[in-house]
Amino acid sequence: MTGRDHLAEKLIDRLERDEPAALGLLFDHYRATLRHEIEQDLAADPRLNGRFDASDVVQEVFLDSQQQIAYFLANRTRISFLGWLRGLARERRLKFVREHLDAQCRTVRKQQPLPDDSPNQPEDSGSSPSDAAARAEECQRVRIALDQLKSDERDVIRLRIHEAKTNREVAELLGLTPEAVAKRLERAMQRLKEVMGPTSGGTTKGADA
Repeated sequence: MTGRDHLAEKLIDRLERDEPAALGLLFDHYRATLRHEIEQDLAADPRLNGRFDASDVVQEVFLDSQQQIAYFLANRTRISFLGWLRGLARERRLKFVREHLDAQCRTVRKQQPLPDDSPNQPEDSGSSPSDAAARAEECQRVRIALDQLKSDERDVIRLRIHEAKTNREVAELLGLTPEAVAKRLERAMQRLKEVMGPTSGGTTKGADA
């Protein structure tokens, strides 16, 4: 164990002894690493590049860690503190993406419809307004259902389905084995179906929304 890891373990032990001030010290221990990774993520995503500042994301991740520290302490033997912070950062990034896309949808809804004979009228996609409304409603139902899942369940669904990562890639990010990732995904998808209820038709369509 490196000196850096040893210090982190000592701070985690203090957290378990109900010393909340240790969380700030522990977060500062990894702040520079986390900020650098967040900067890279934001720069690589055209939906977020230039719209959000890494410092703001880091601050949000710290607030999230305060609210969810009990989960980490209950699972500290299965995931490193930095790995957990990375998961929180992914959650925050995905939230920013959703907010960005929702803002785009609101902008589209405010646009005036074009006349049928306008040369700028888009080609018919083959789907009716009712079909589009049904898809939007289904996506909203999935988002609401995802928000009711545990953070580790949301993590594995979004990483495997939304971000299309392999079990091995997810395992490296979450500090698990590929086999454990597969089992967690199976449980998470089953839980998602249960939360959505029978009206979902027993499918997980839109789970990557």
